[in-house]
Amino acid sequence: MPAARLPQSGAKLLQVMLWTGLLLAGPARLLAQSTLTQSDLYCAGFFTQRAMETGLIVQSSEDGGFKNEFATGDYVYLNRGRDSITGSEGGQYTVIRPVKDINRKEAFAGQRMLLREMGTLYAEIGRLEISVLHDRSATAKILTACDSIIPGDIAIPFDARTAPALKTPHMTARFVPATGRTTGLIVAAKEYDAWLGEGKIVYLNLGSAQGVQSGSYFYVTRSYLGGGNAEFANSSRQFPTEFNGTPMGRKLTPQEESALPREVLGEVLVLSAEAGSATGIITYSRAEIGVGDSVELE
Repeated sequence: MPAARLPQSGAKLLQVMLWTGLLLAGPARLLAQSTLTQSDLYCAGFFTQRAMETGLIVQSSEDGGFKNEFATGDYVYLNRGRDSITGSEGGQYTVIRPVKDINRKEAFAGQRMLLREMGTLYAEIGRLEISVLHDRSATAKILTACDSIIPGDIAIPFDARTAPALKTPHMTARFVPATGRTTGLIVAAKEYDAWLGEGKIVYLNLGSAQGVQSGSYFYVTRSYLGGGNAEFANSSRQFPTEFNGTPMGRKLTPQEESALPREVLGEVLVLSAEAGSATGIITYSRAEIGVGDSVELE
């Protein structure tokens, strides 16, 4: 039975729709990469070794306890008022929450130790503004919420950030030689993702103590069967080298593997830096980037 064919008018309509989709998607993607968003800057989270001030917390809301998740535009009550909050009405605070990965499996060997060295991971949940200072409490309006704000979330003074400029073009050469500058690892990612692409937030085990600052650019690199590929390295080496007496290739020795060039997978732009860690965003990825891949300061 002959295959069904679209009428000529239908085929032309489909072609127009496909081209329209490409034209609309292309500029949107370029625009999405041209500037950093407020979410990129203020919802990324951070690792820190500092002892954070945790005394000011979200306590409840005007709904009398019937509502326990709050969003942009909601009013919430804080547990301190003019008796201990310095400043005046209109002061802004960042809402943070300590988080940890409940999955005990390491994404790469040594990950747990590096995470401990980087300190505590705090998710940035949103920003609020003091509307009314009462004697022993405060009413605040949520200006932006990155996620649902809940009772017990911590409020710390808001610190405005300057958006670092994005490079153009975003692409980088695939086999850039080593710069000889500072190197480290992508130790974790936001929400503990393991495989990453453009726009994803990552956490590096390098910080201001190593000269890293907001606006620093890093190459993301991977050695042969290393980094994000380490999970598959052993199985990748177990392929047969002959079949019924017919050669099917050969396995590389460790010395041969170490002599092969590294691969540049993409770039990371640093958004903020602590003493021993940095939060960054992947601005370009030629291939899927994995937790455990290396970074090198450009």
